[in-house]
Amino acid sequence: MGKLFDESGEPLYSCWAKKGQRRYRYLVSKKLVRGTATPDERGWRLPAERTELAVMAGTRQMLSDRGPLGSTLRAFGFTAAELKQAIEAIDSKVKSHQRVETAEDTGTLIERVELRRDGMQITLNLRALLPSDRFPAGGANLHLTRLVPLQTRRRGVETRLVLPGEAVPAPRTDPALLRALARGHQWFGELAAGTAVSTKQIAAREGVSDSYVRHLVPLALLAPAIVESICAGRQGVCLSAERLKTQAGLPIEWDAQQRLLAD
Repeated sequence: MGKLFDESGEPLYSCWAKKGQRRYRYLVSKKLVRGTATPDERGWRLPAERTELAVMAGTRQMLSDRGPLGSTLRAFGFTAAELKQAIEAIDSKVKSHQRVETAEDTGTLIERVELRRDGMQITLNLRALLPSDRFPAGGANLHLTRLVPLQTRRRGVETRLVLPGEAVPAPRTDPALLRALARGHQWFGELAAGTAVSTKQIAAREGVSDSYVRHLVPLALLAPAIVESICAGRQGVCLSAERLKTQAGLPIEWDAQQRLLAD
C-alpha cells in the first residue's frame, strides 16, 4: 500500500469483500471508494493477490533485461568492473532464497507503480539489491523506471492485469465455477431422467429462482475441454460463474463454445 497509483496520481485503496465464509481483498481507485467517479471515469478495481503477482512478474522482467539495467547503472557512475559485479549481485539476489517475492525485499525494492491502460510504470530502488559498502556509486537514489506492457481483462466488476509472454500462473480452481457446473449437471440429469418435472420444481426445492435454474441447466452441455479446464483450474481469466450464468445464446456446438468463451 502507498506504492500503487492510477493515471491521475491517486493511490489505490485496499478494500475487502466477503462472500460466504471467504474474504477477498481488492485494490480500488480512490474515486470509486468515495463514490466521486463520473460516468466517463472507469477507475480500477483489481484483485489484490493477482495484481501483486503481476507487479512482481514485471519486476522480474525489468531485472532480467540487462540492457536497460546496465544503462541505468552506467548513468549513475558505475565503472565497467562495478557494472559486471553489480549485475551479478542482482542476478544472485533474484535467484537466491531471498528473492524479490519476499515482503522484506519488495517493501524497499518497489518504489512506485503507476497503472495505465497500456501498461504499468514500475520504479525500482536498485539500492535495495546492492550493498552500499560494495557499490557506493549512485547514492541513495539508484532508481530504474520502465513501462511494462500489459493487457487488461474484465471479469465481472473487476479487472485483471495480464502480462504478455509471462509464464502461466499455477492453476487455481474457482469454487463458484465448480459449484455452478455441478448444479447444472445435476439438474439437467434430473430433468432428463424425469425425477424432476420442471425447473420450477427444482427451484422450489433448492430455494432459488426458476431463472437461476434455467441459466445453470445448459452448463451440462458445455464442451468437455471447457469442463476439464474449469476442473483443473486452468480456465481463462475472464471465465467466471457469473459470465456463464448470464451468457445469452450459448451455442450447442463445442467448437463455437470454445471460441465464444476464449480469452
